Amino acid sequence: MMSFQITRRVYLFLGLFFFFSLFRAATQEITGELVLYAYLHAYPKRVSAVAWAGDDWSITVGGETFYWAQGRLLPASLRGKWESYGPHGYYRYPSEVPDPRSFSPEQVERLRQQGSTEVRFNRVDHNNAFEAALYGNLTRAEVEQNLKKISFLGHSVTVHHLIVEPLGRVDRRIREAAAGDQEIESFVASISYLGGYNWREIQGTQRRSNHSWGLAVDIQPKRLGNKAIYWQWERDRNKDWMLVPLERRWQPPDAVIRIFESEGFTWGGKWALYDNMHFEYRPELHELKRLLDLNASAPKNAGAKTAPELHHLFPGDLPPPQEAGLLLRILRFFNPAL
Repeated sequence: MMSFQITRRVYLFLGLFFFFSLFRAATQEITGELVLYAYLHAYPKRVSAVAWAGDDWSITVGGETFYWAQGRLLPASLRGKWESYGPHGYYRYPSEVPDPRSFSPEQVERLRQQGSTEVRFNRVDHNNAFEAALYGNLTRAEVEQNLKKISFLGHSVTVHHLIVEPLGRVDRRIREAAAGDQEIESFVASISYLGGYNWREIQGTQRRSNHSWGLAVDIQPKRLGNKAIYWQWERDRNKDWMLVPLERRWQPPDAVIRIFESEGFTWGGKWALYDNMHFEYRPELHELKRLLDLNASAPKNAGAKTAPELHHLFPGDLPPPQEAGLLLRILRFFNPAL
C-alpha cells in the first residue's frame, strides 16, 4: 500500500509538472528570472549577481540588491510597497516593424487609448533607484557628471559615457557602409540635428525619458518630405496616427537600423507608438529576446551539461522555484504528510 501511494504521488507530480512545463513554454512569459539574467549578461561590469532569495528573484548592482517585485525592481525597503509604483517596460523587442495594415479594430482602439493625453499623464511611474544604481546617477547633477560630448556622423551630441564606445562603433560602421551604398551616404548627408542628453520627462507624461540619462539619440533629417516621424506630432493633425502606412513614415535605411541594433540599441520605429528618429541603448532587451528564444528551443531534457549558456534556466527535469512551490502545495492537498 505504501509503495502504491508513493508511486501514485510520483506520477501525479510528473503529470502536473509536465502540464506546467508545457504551459510555461507555450506562453513564453517574460519572467523576473529572464529579465534579471538579461541584465547580468548585458552589463557584466555593473551587475555582480542574480539569485532566488526571499521568495523572489534578486539582482545586485553596484553593491545594491534589488528585487523583481512584480516587475518594479525595488530595494528591500520598498518591496512591500510595490503597488505604489509602475512596472518597468520589458518586452520582446520585435524583429520587424509592426504593420498597421494588420491591426485589428481592437488594437487600434487600444492604441488610441494608450495615446490619449489623460491616460499617459496619469500613468504611475516606476521607481528610478535601479536605473540610478545601474547607470551610476540619479539627480541631474549626478547625471551630468557622467556625460561626454562626442562627434557622431559629423554632428556633436552629448551622451552618457556608457554609450560612447558603442556609438563610436556605430559611427565607424555606418561610414564604412556609406562608402559603397548611395542610400546610406544620402542618409548621413541628410542629417540636420542630433539630440542626445536632455533632462526632461517623456512628452505628455510624468516619466523620465531615456534622454535624461543620456542613453538615447534622436536623428532628425533636414526634410521629412511630408512623412510622419513621431506619433505624437502626427496625432496633432491626424486622429488615425497609428494607421499611417509604413511607406509614409520617415526612417533610416534598414542597414543603419541593423548596425544600431547590433551594438545594443533599440529603434523607436518598431514601437506601436512609433518614434522613428529615436535610438536608445537597451542591450538587456536584445539579451532578453535571445534568452526567450533559447528557452523556447531548448530540449526539455537539456541541462547545463548540454547547453552551458542556459545555465541559469531550469533543466527540463526540475521546476523553477515558483512552480515547485505551487506543485508542492497541490501535492500536499492530496497528501498532507508531504
